Amino acid sequence: MRLNKKEMSFLAKTFPNSNPLSLFSGTNTATALKGDEQNTLEEKGVLAGGKLTQKAGKLLSAAENPQRCTRLVLKDGSYFIEKYAYKTGDAYTLAENDGGEVLLSPQEKLDEALFQLSQWIGISDLKTFDLNTVLSGDELLVLLAIVDIRRANVLLSYLGRETKKEISFAQIRQQLDQPEPGSLTRILTGNYNYSVPKIEDTKAILDRLTTKKITIFNEGYSLLGSYEEFAEKFLIPQTVVMLEAFNLTEKNQIVGAGVLCVCAGIREIVSIVFREGAVEFASISGRQLLKMMEDFLNCPDVL
Repeated sequence: MRLNKKEMSFLAKTFPNSNPLSLFSGTNTATALKGDEQNTLEEKGVLAGGKLTQKAGKLLSAAENPQRCTRLVLKDGSYFIEKYAYKTGDAYTLAENDGGEVLLSPQEKLDEALFQLSQWIGISDLKTFDLNTVLSGDELLVLLAIVDIRRANVLLSYLGRETKKEISFAQIRQQLDQPEPGSLTRILTGNYNYSVPKIEDTKAILDRLTTKKITIFNEGYSLLGSYEEFAEKFLIPQTVVMLEAFNLTEKNQIVGAGVLCVCAGIREIVSIVFREGAVEFASISGRQLLKMMEDFLNCPDVL
């Protein structure tokens, strides 16, 4: 079933009791109606005699008043994929933003959707480097700033430019204050509005990274072990995947969970799992990422 914005606004009036997670929440006045929406919806088999058909009602039952929902966004250059999933009891609806229109599908189409997503991330079981740590948000941001500088230096070395492994405090602050386009620092601050730590707090954060044996300080800061391997191999981020799951509590409050994944190749993928007061930063395989997408699109219970 494919619906345009005007048809969505028309149908929203059919669901006056939709909750904040609903596909139709906030759409009833968002788009001016043209006047032919009922006719087009009847032509599509969504309405019959002004009422929802059995097939359409079954497909829309989860999306109109969901207990849980998921949003998945995949960006790769100019390509943009946005999928939603809605669940109420056993009822399930899969939705996709397709050029401003909404394509609605039953749960049976989930495997097809996952196959489509696998074309972007692969299904490899291999990982180029091994990372798994829990950090505070500001520790992760400072770490990614160092990684970004090392990535840039490694790329310059392919052009025959000599660069130092040691990174100065001033370089780290510059990357934090003015992150380069396409950098991991920019991806994190741009998508999740992470606030940059104050300059007076940065030294203490770097000391914590050193205590955790992520960095070492000599003439400047250097990455250790698998973190240096990560910076050397994770050269050009290509695909960004954002996963968000939301549940509605008995008091009609929304609680959620989120994961950000970035791919620089089919064996170079990292995930950032956002937890209360901390983030879990890890390398994952393409198959693990695909399983994570499947778990989210099944609308998990995050309460």
